[in-house]
Amino acid sequence: MKRWLRIGLAGFSAVALLAASPAQAGLAISLGEWKPEQERRTNSQRLADLDALTARLQAMPQLSTAIADGQQRHALVIGIDDYEGLADLRKAVGDSKTIADTLQGLGFTVTRAENLGIDAFDETLDDFYESVRAGDIAFVFFAGHGVAMDGVNYLLPADMPELRSIKSSRLERYAVDAGRIVDELKARGAELAFVVLDACRNNPFPQDDQRGGTAMAGLQRMMPKEGAFVIYSAGIGQTALDRLGADDADANSVFTRKFWHILNTPGLPVVEIAKRTQVEVAALAATVEHEQAPAYYDQVVGQFYFQPPRPKLYGLTIGIDDYGDERLNLRGAVNDARLIADALRMAGAERVETLVDYNAHPAFIEYVWRDLLAEAQPGDTIALTFSGNGAQEPDASESPEADGLREFLLVNGPGALRWDTQIGEVTPARKITDGQLTGWMAEAAEKNVNVLLLMDGCHGGGMLNREFANVSFIGASQEDQVATERLFDGKRYGLASYVFANAISGAGDFNGDGFVTQQELFAYVDENVYRMNYHQVPQLLPPIDGSAPGLALLNVTDQNRARMVDLSGHWSKEPEPERETGRPTR
Repeated sequence: MKRWLRIGLAGFSAVALLAASPAQAGLAISLGEWKPEQERRTNSQRLADLDALTARLQAMPQLSTAIADGQQRHALVIGIDDYEGLADLRKAVGDSKTIADTLQGLGFTVTRAENLGIDAFDETLDDFYESVRAGDIAFVFFAGHGVAMDGVNYLLPADMPELRSIKSSRLERYAVDAGRIVDELKARGAELAFVVLDACRNNPFPQDDQRGGTAMAGLQRMMPKEGAFVIYSAGIGQTALDRLGADDADANSVFTRKFWHILNTPGLPVVEIAKRTQVEVAALAATVEHEQAPAYYDQVVGQFYFQPPRPKLYGLTIGIDDYGDERLNLRGAVNDARLIADALRMAGAERVETLVDYNAHPAFIEYVWRDLLAEAQPGDTIALTFSGNGAQEPDASESPEADGLREFLLVNGPGALRWDTQIGEVTPARKITDGQLTGWMAEAAEKNVNVLLLMDGCHGGGMLNREFANVSFIGASQEDQVATERLFDGKRYGLASYVFANAISGAGDFNGDGFVTQQELFAYVDENVYRMNYHQVPQLLPPIDGSAPGLALLNVTDQNRARMVDLSGHWSKEPEPERETGRPTR
């Protein structure tokens, strides 16, 4: 039975295809109009890629051994608002206070200073260097003016002269070379030198300055040494916002108000801290039509955590078979919801809610989602899964999507629904739109709660209107493919849902460390769905090669491992051309 909703729209049928390009699926390929022998060669290469990824994940260091334990943690935090020869800033000192408080909570011995002149700046740095010993963790945060000159990044002290009054060759006498900070920390044997430079706030140079050399506002790309990690508050050539507008009363800059919450989230490897900050700052700046995407440069080998992973797990599983019309009804969606719910409970979930058939109406779904989110804490994971029908409709909003259509999930509610129902007749009481789901994910991102989002049905790939670094998205298939159902133990399930449930039961823990990470989950779902149906490639966002091998989404319990199923017995023996398959589809 096909998992689709055929709704009249000028001859348009909303079929169970996911709205995203095949290239976004990590290891996914586009089969196109290929000949069988070409398809077989491509399948063979893809299987080889999957085998290689599996081998890498099996050899990945266990997270328990990657967590810093016993090292001394030292932090230097500097904020400069009051400049003698340059434009003053408003929130740099406030940012330094917020970051200092956050780092103290993370076990750092913190030195905080504000409005330093060059001599005091140098002395403070020297004292900090002397405190760092081999194997220690060093964290430096600077908020103030910065400039790049002839390939060198300079941090500007409070007594920096008016820039037109000095020659470029003398700039190093008045400012601090940011690269030397990293070099000094690594020279003292710091295991990790983590440097945050919020120094891109505006251009401190007069526009008619004709000094020698090449200068630019903000900072340029830095290539740190091994064991160093550098984050800038904006990308190269961008400026960082102090505030969103005149009525923005937040005590912190746009960068810091996002960064400190993410820094304080348990279980995030340092690269994930940077990625999430980049995505969330860019989204916030975009609300005032400003481009600000923090850049970062990673030379850390392996994974490092300021706080160990200890995710609590919550779940909301939704499955709808009964839509009130036999031609719309499904067969395996309720089975999906109940199977995944059982797997989540066995994985030690604090709370799991399952809504099936008529109980799956919009108001109740939203209520349960918000209730779970209120209970979850930063670093926790909520699994939100949907198995059922979905469709598209014309987007009449002021900012329509590129294809002119918006996606929605068809749920239960008041009012009859028939096979020939027109698009315009589907009322808000019978659907959850992509805009609504995007809003829910934004709420989770604001709280730094991880979300496992599985869409096993029609057009699920288009259900988010923007990227979220905290969301691990799995769509059952690509946009040019159907999502299939299969029989397991005499019951019908969505193929992707069944594999997903087995992954979170522990089969996704490739290296046996007791955690299922984002990359492990994606790799397991991708491989097993594909090996059981060579014409169904899951959509994964972020793509596998951009997913996080160190982001622990859930724990694996011994009780749950006992439920794992070896799916290799269900793998297809040999890829077949697409025209030869005849499996039931959704």
